[in-house]
This record gives sequence, C-alpha cells and structure tokens, in this order.
Amino acid sequence: MRVEDKLFKYGVFSKSRVETFSDGIFAIIVTLLILELKAPHIEDVNSVPELLHAVSLLIPKFASWVISFITICIVWVNHHRLFEMFKGINIVLFWLNVNLLLWVCFVPFPTALAGDYPGNPLAVAFYGLVMALIGLAFFFTRLYGLKHKELLKETVPLKVYRKGVVFALYFGFALYLIAAATAWVNTQLSMTLYFFIAIYFVFSF
Repeated sequence: MRVEDKLFKYGVFSKSRVETFSDGIFAIIVTLLILELKAPHIEDVNSVPELLHAVSLLIPKFASWVISFITICIVWVNHHRLFEMFKGINIVLFWLNVNLLLWVCFVPFPTALAGDYPGNPLAVAFYGLVMALIGLAFFFTRLYGLKHKELLKETVPLKVYRKGVVFALYFGFALYLIAAATAWVNTQLSMTLYFFIAIYFVFSF
C-alpha cells in the first residue's frame, strides 16, 4: 500500500482546523481556571486583619491554580510541538486528540477540589490522577504516530520521536501517579511534587 493510501485509509481531517479547534479549547480552559479564585467575603469591610486572614485562606486555591495554569501551558506547548510533526491527521488521530482534550477540559474540577480541600488525600490524589491521564493520552497519541509513520513528516527524526513516546509514559504518566500516591502520606508533599513536575517540564523544553 502506498504512503498516500495509508494516510487516507481512515479519512483525513484538515490539520489546521484540528489545531485551531485544540488551541481554542486550551484558551478556554486557562480562562476557566481563574474563575475559581473569588474575592473573599468579610463582615467588617474596613478590617485589614480580617481581610488578610480571609485572603490567607485562599492560598491553597491560589497554589492549585498556579500549578494547573503552568501545567496547561506546558501541555499546550507539547501539543503544538507534537502536531507540528504530523503532515496529516486521520480519524483515529483526531479521536486520540479528542481524548487528550477531554482530560484537559476536566482540569478545572480537580484544581478546585484540591484548592478547597488541600488536606484531604483523596482530593489531592485525584488531581494527580487526572494529570496522569493527560500524560497517558499524550502517550497513546504519540504511540499511534510511531505505529503509523506515514502520518509523520519526512523530516521528523524517528529516534527523537521514540524518545518522546517514552518520555510521555514515564514523565507525563508515571511521575504524576507517584505524586498522587504521595498524597496518602502527605498532601503538602504531593502538591509540592506537582509543582516541581511542572517546573521540570518548563526547563526541559
């Protein structure tokens, strides 16, 4: 079967439209994240100590928002780099991308959960589980590209691409599972691990 026949085997989507659709989803999600941070209500509107105390109670929500914001930006960068390697998108790759976007869209919920219940191991572990599922979705998307090389541009180094597949599994999936499991020992340590995983990805680009 010719390369062109393989590419069109499952139907082809406009790559630019899929990327535009995906970019729109990412833009909406990073906007929705901030909606969970609301100004606190206090009885004495002129009381500095009361307002300071109320704001201090928002620190866990602020921390979870920062971690999620950075993480979503990292996911967007990786998504952009991955799809730059494809010369075409078929129906299977489209739905693998939809699976990735599904978990990205879900991020505001575990972000709010971890921010509202920072001492609850279930809430903090659930956050890590969702992030791990995003990593797993990346892994399956990358793996499909590796199995169907006709979708990749001829200029893509396969050795580098294979490393990306392994990277998505061990660093995007396994690390978050470990951090999520840590929540049952210490929730603060778990949130700290989430933060450092995000920072690691920032400086690994």
